[in-house]
Formats: sequence, C-alpha cells, structure tokens
Amino acid sequence: MTQDAEIRKLAKVLGVQPERFGYLRDVPPDDLRRFREQVTSALFDAHLGVLERMAGASKLLPSPLLAKIAERVFGPLLSARIAGLVDVSRGVDIAKRLSPAFLADVAAELDPRRASGIIAGIPGPVVAAVARELSRREDWITIARFVDHLPARTIKASIDVVPDHALPQVAAMLDDPARIDEMAKLLPPHRLTALRDDLAG
Repeated sequence: MTQDAEIRKLAKVLGVQPERFGYLRDVPPDDLRRFREQVTSALFDAHLGVLERMAGASKLLPSPLLAKIAERVFGPLLSARIAGLVDVSRGVDIAKRLSPAFLADVAAELDPRRASGIIAGIPGPVVAAVARELSRREDWITIARFVDHLPARTIKASIDVVPDHALPQVAAMLDDPARIDEMAKLLPPHRLTALRDDLAG
C-alpha cells in the first residue's frame, strides 16, 4: 500500500482528480485509509433517515418496477446509497434486473461493506458482466474494492474477465494485502505467473 494508491482511492470517493491531494503524499498510508473510510461513512450516513424511509417504501413496489425507477429516476448515486438498506434477497432480485452498465455505475458509487450480502448473492454471469464493463472503463479501483470485501465465488467471477495486464493494478489498489494471496489462488497458472512477474518487477 502506498500514499499514491490511497490518494487515488480518496479522490475516487470524492469524485475529484488525485492531483488535488498531492499535499497528502507525506501522510502515512494507514492514516489516509482511515480518513477515506471516515469520509465514506460520512457520505453514506448523510440523510440516513430519508434513505431509510425510501428503502422502507420500496417494499410496497414490485422488483421489476423498482429496477426501472432505479435506472430512470434514482440514478446510480442514490441507488448505491439505498442498496445497503434494503433486504438482501430483494436487493439481489432488483440488481439482476438492472443493465450491466448501470450496475457498473452503481458499483463505482457503492460502499461494498454495506451491501456485501446483496453483491455476494448476484449470479456469477451478472457479476462478470459488471466486471467486464468496469474493465472496459479501466476502473481498477472499483474492482479492487469488491475484491477486498467479497467471497471467493464472486471474486472469481470478477477477475476472470479482468485483463492480465490489469491484475497488478487491481492488486495495487487492494486495502488488504492478504487479499492478493486469495486472489492468486483463483487464477490459473499462466495468469498467476504473469501477476507474480509484474508484482516482482
């Protein structure tokens, strides 16, 4: 973990360019990570009461209708804020009905710690489609955030579609270095060799 990686992740959370935080390069990475987690919590807890009421009201509507409302009315940011407040099985049912592009937008705004149950329940093909879209956008930070918090089945569905050249970039963005070993166990030998060579270099 380096200051540059932490600065990039903080900038991602706040939706600004990493260059704005160049003055933080002397701050220890662990402190930057704690600050990022505090910022994330503050953002997700803002207007919590309103979001909880919206999540409660959503129980009255069928999943197909909610999926359409999410894409056409709520947008990715609001959908990400609400995702951690709905019942897991209902959240999975709604997520399966969303387009991969929209789910990728939501994933970029989501705090995986708050919706890990929903994400872990999404079928592998849907996860792979989202990871493929995030790879097309070269959004390695979002992919890494999910690798940090999800079970092996979901991680494998994601990294199976991540290009070989991007695996070191995903690994560099992980919060937990131990996850590199877990990710490596899911790779076939030729991909594992490439990852080790890149990390060693």
